[in-house]
Amino acid sequence: MSEIYDIAVIGGGASGLMLAANLDIGYSSGIVLEGTSSVGTKLLMSGGGRCNITHGGSIKDFVYAYGDAGPPLRSCLYKHNNLELISWLEDKGVETIEEDGRVFPATMKAKDVLDALVGEVKRNKWQIETPAKVCGLVRNEEAGTWELEIEDHEKIEARSVVVASGGITYPETGSDGSVFVLLRELGVCIKEPKSALAPIYVEDYPYAELAGISLSGVSVTTFGSDASCTCKGKSARMTGDLLFTHEAFSGPVILNISKYAESGEIIRVSYNKEFEELPKRMQRMLEDRARGESGDVKTKLLASLLDRDDFTVSSVSERGMVSTGGVLLDEMDMKSMRSIKYDTLYVIGEALAADGITGGYNLQMCWSTAHACADVLKKRI
Repeated sequence: MSEIYDIAVIGGGASGLMLAANLDIGYSSGIVLEGTSSVGTKLLMSGGGRCNITHGGSIKDFVYAYGDAGPPLRSCLYKHNNLELISWLEDKGVETIEEDGRVFPATMKAKDVLDALVGEVKRNKWQIETPAKVCGLVRNEEAGTWELEIEDHEKIEARSVVVASGGITYPETGSDGSVFVLLRELGVCIKEPKSALAPIYVEDYPYAELAGISLSGVSVTTFGSDASCTCKGKSARMTGDLLFTHEAFSGPVILNISKYAESGEIIRVSYNKEFEELPKRMQRMLEDRARGESGDVKTKLLASLLDRDDFTVSSVSERGMVSTGGVLLDEMDMKSMRSIKYDTLYVIGEALAADGITGGYNLQMCWSTAHACADVLKKRI
């Protein structure tokens, strides 16, 4: 082994870059280890390439966007909020605009956000190593350091390690979940990650011909598989825009509720509209589904489909925008993002068992947790 780094960051995605961009290591040494050939690949994909960096409005309203993870995240969200993120970007030459509460770079180019982050990381004297996939992580108690095994590289040592490896979706961007295996070996408790903010596939999907059509104000409810036809055991209910695709349900309401959907379980779609308010093609399809053996439309069945269109989930797309699951928040000091088990191990961003709804909340969480971690590391170095 050669140099001992003061800080090693595992992952060169949004949260890892945000940490390094806010931590001038001065005469210390820090390295960002990115498993793929370039940093920020998933960030470039965010918001369809436009990068929905955060949400507008009061930070107090953000807490509800993360479900049960909201209260534990409150302190770092309040300390490093959306207005701070917007101001930081604009100070680095990235003007922002707001559309329906969502904040984007004015150019609508995610690359501008990435360039600003990378530029600041370099100014802060961080070393960026690519490709550098971490495949081993061991605590050397005697030396008081961490030993990191890097695929096709020599091992390195670091006094502190920050896990910013993301979740499990889009593994080609480096978010492949492999770091969770290493953390489990260290005794860190992990909630099994799964895809979230993703389309939902159902058995006997009937709406392929409606692909591209969206409906507003649709309510979707998820039910446990033991509920059978009585649909007891409701786990979540949300209302918003629904989009029909060729193969699945999508749109904001589906993406937001997808984390609660499981294969074999029931989802109920309530269209919250009069029959005449629906698109003509959908009217015809619902009538066809409500026909009896005689060919007549069963009025009661048609009304039931409008209010309770039930489907069995076949799968949730593995290509979700984010992951749900990761390092349990109970394992963390949420003010510093420091592990309770290891005081020189930190976890930030999507590697935490916390995720938000669509609208910029997940990148804001990356910013807030990364900046809170940077605050503590500044004192340590």
